[in-house]
Amino acid sequence: MNSSLIYLVDDDEDDRFFAKLTFQQHFSDSKLVCFEDGEELLNHIRHETVDSLPDLVLLDLNMPCIDGFDTLQAIKQHKHWKQVPVAILTTSNEPIDKARSEMLGACAFLTKPATYALLANTIKQGLIVCEELPSS
Repeated sequence: MNSSLIYLVDDDEDDRFFAKLTFQQHFSDSKLVCFEDGEELLNHIRHETVDSLPDLVLLDLNMPCIDGFDTLQAIKQHKHWKQVPVAILTTSNEPIDKARSEMLGACAFLTKPATYALLANTIKQGLIVCEELPSS
C-alpha cells in the first residue's frame, strides 16, 4: 500500500490504539486518522473538501450515537463520499451483519483479530478486495 489516507471509525480506545500501532509497524507510508464514532466522522464529512477524501474508511459496526450501519449508509448517500471504499472492521462474524454491510455498499467485511500481525494481514486483505472492485 503506497502513501494512503485511511480513516478509522471505532469507539473503542484500545482498538484505535491497536490500529495505530499496527499502521506504524506495517503501513508506515500511510496516514491513519481516527474518529471515535460515526457522528464524529459525519460531522467531519460535512466540513471536508472533496480534495482530501480518504483512500479507505475502516468502520466499526457497534458504536454509540450513530452505529456503523447508519454511518455507512450516510457515506454512500453523500454526493462525493459515495466513491470512497468502506471496509467494515468489527468483532462481529454474523452472516446477517456481513450481508447488511454489503447491501449498504461496504467493499469488505473484516473481523477484528487479536494480534498486530493478524490485524495487518486482515487490513491488507480488505484493501485488496476493495481495490479489485470496479468503480461505480
